[in-house]
Amino acid sequence: MAALDVDDLRISLQGRVLVDGVSFTIRDGRRTCLLGASGSGKSLIARAIVGQLPAGAVATGSIKVHGVEVLGVPTAKRLPVARPAMVFQDSAVALNPLVRVREQLAHPLRRHRSLARAEAHRAAAELGERVGLPAHLLEAFPQELSGGQRQRACIALALACEARLLVADEPTTALDVVTQAHVLDVLASETAAAERLSVLFITHDFAVAAAMCTDAIILDNGHVVESGPLREIFRRPQNGSTQALVRAARTASLESARRPGPPDVASKPTETTAAFFDVAGLSKSFPPRFRKARVQSADEPALERVGLHPTDLAIARSERVGIVGVSGSGKTTLLRIMLGLEHSDSGRVRCDEQTIRPANSGELRWYRRRVQYVPQDPANTLDPRMEVRDLVAEPLESLGYDGDREAAVVDALECVGLNRSHLARRRNELSGGQAQRVAIARAIVVRPDFLLADEPVSGLDLPTRERVVGLLTRLADERGMGLLIVSHDLSVVASLCHRTLVLHDGRVIEDRRTLDLLRNPRHARTRELLAAIPPLPF
Repeated sequence: MAALDVDDLRISLQGRVLVDGVSFTIRDGRRTCLLGASGSGKSLIARAIVGQLPAGAVATGSIKVHGVEVLGVPTAKRLPVARPAMVFQDSAVALNPLVRVREQLAHPLRRHRSLARAEAHRAAAELGERVGLPAHLLEAFPQELSGGQRQRACIALALACEARLLVADEPTTALDVVTQAHVLDVLASETAAAERLSVLFITHDFAVAAAMCTDAIILDNGHVVESGPLREIFRRPQNGSTQALVRAARTASLESARRPGPPDVASKPTETTAAFFDVAGLSKSFPPRFRKARVQSADEPALERVGLHPTDLAIARSERVGIVGVSGSGKTTLLRIMLGLEHSDSGRVRCDEQTIRPANSGELRWYRRRVQYVPQDPANTLDPRMEVRDLVAEPLESLGYDGDREAAVVDALECVGLNRSHLARRRNELSGGQAQRVAIARAIVVRPDFLLADEPVSGLDLPTRERVVGLLTRLADERGMGLLIVSHDLSVVASLCHRTLVLHDGRVIEDRRTLDLLRNPRHARTRELLAAIPPLPF
């Protein structure tokens, strides 16, 4: 019997058909990935399987889990064998912020295994150890954990349900490469150890898919266009959209970035003109996130109290600089202080010889005209009540733009691969990748001199990421716009940046020309970052 049988699945939302006639089968004990570009319908299919389609969605066809029809049947009313477990993309949303992690793990253990409270807590501790969460971290609330720790808690929660089908929706997209490698190891080992457990792994990344799965289903615009062994598809893609995904994967790989070739942006010398940004002696400390967590696991960042040690940094007006490092290394803290969103404990930030301090929006209006920000998490930074046209126009209104706002908004959207059809949509009508592009459009619509971006392409599929990287490169070339890019994806930094800083524990441990750093890393932590990148399935 098949673990999952999807037949002629169609899903529409507000009159738009988003999944059209999808059919596929996953055999018992197999690990299969669902690959496709942003907006291709991957997450909608996952939500239909687990019975969590958004309000207003209409689904027809058939979804059978271990032979039991589940389409349209709420999870609570399904037979136990037909209840898949799910690991969500956003661990911060998937976990209850008001309940300690131990209690969240114990609840399904008590329900599915009929354990007493004390037994369930002991079983939760054992489950936590299996996924790399020691017992003291189980006493934390989810918001007190790092992103990697939260994602492990989500994996443990899914395993606690003792389901025979596990659906993992982009579970590593927002993680740095070192944490991603650990999470993939946990998922692979736990699913391999579980008897007859089948996995549907959703991703847009061929390298991540190859680390987890042997089979692949390729989606394009709501249709299945190709399926079969993953490595065979990668080596000999038959469909045009699959070929585009493979080309983008090869282009984005570090192997490609390291190869000698014609001079590109990463091999150009940095400017020697006066600094646009001048950062001197900047430091920042935070209270402990979690007072009971006195011992840390070896594979999580040790940085809990010191966000940034005294740091100096000078960036020329049109220079492109990358900042890389594991989660908690101080990257976002440095960006927020430079943006005037957070106070530092010591030091100063100057922009074009003017000192930047956290202040009200009126006092920093001149700065917002010249420097814009792309935040890391568009799902939580875009107002869900506003249409895209208003989201992108908001910076223009705030800064008193008196030109044709609609034309400026459409131009910005087209720059990031969107169009007029997206103007009336709201956040819940956008895919993760589309929301990320709206966030970039908001930043570039005022035509800033400098762009500070925190993981600007982390939620994008490879072809879209390639377009956005090309867009940022073109904008920088045509407008002389400078870039400071925080990313855990070293291939993005290789494509965009003249120079790269590596942060670890709030300290700059390397500051070098990008290609020199990639080809000859000096520090052990830099080598660890490079080694953690999953290889392509050549």
